[in-house]
Amino acid sequence: MSERTLAYTDIGSGPPVLALHGAYSAGAEIHAFLDPVLPGHRRIYPDLPGHGDSATARVDSAAGAVAALLELLDHAVGDEPVLVVGHSFGAHLARGLAAQRPEQVRGLALICPMVPDDMHAEDAVIVEDDGSATTLPPEQADTFTGYFVVRTAATLARYRSAVLPVLDTWEDAAVERMMTNDALDMTQSYGHPVLIMTGRQDAWVGYRQHAGLLEAYPRATSLVLADAGHALPHERPEAFASALQLWLREATQR
Repeated sequence: MSERTLAYTDIGSGPPVLALHGAYSAGAEIHAFLDPVLPGHRRIYPDLPGHGDSATARVDSAAGAVAALLELLDHAVGDEPVLVVGHSFGAHLARGLAAQRPEQVRGLALICPMVPDDMHAEDAVIVEDDGSATTLPPEQADTFTGYFVVRTAATLARYRSAVLPVLDTWEDAAVERMMTNDALDMTQSYGHPVLIMTGRQDAWVGYRQHAGLLEAYPRATSLVLADAGHALPHERPEAFASALQLWLREATQR
């Protein structure tokens, strides 16, 4: 076992999907919003280096995180084709994986992707607020309102079930090192289906990076969702599920 071995949850059977959470989160969050969309697929949810049960994995850069994920793929799926979904920083790492294994990674879904050289965070806008945050303790209310632009009883329930359990499960210095050293080699061409989903009100990474990603991936489809921010999968779950299902069909046809 190497020093960068990652903990992961492995669920179900069928064509494998590797799902990568964002920074300052853990695999349990992406599991919560993605698992209902993936019946008939094997779902692999790692905790990224410095996060969750992988908090002690020794990785100091995004390139090191990709290397750890390649080791996980070799162990978990061998040379079997795989689809990769990434949210935020996880989408950045997903792109790095596809560049390293363009034939094995048969499809990419980039959700609110962080693109280090193309960040255009939007001004913070509250789409809807029914006062639900007032039921939370102050610190939890701050994390809820800092992440969600749709603040309703429904999104509060998703925050409590998916986000609250992973808060403070990371090692700050390790995550900061990995995100500071974020360069990845993206020069390898990639011709499989790519889905790009961004939130129009995303105050963390913005939505304008989708234009550059469309240029980078010849089989990319981009969807910019209004009334959604960085918590898009929690705020617009029906639209998220519909787009993912279309991408899954396209990516598994070949």
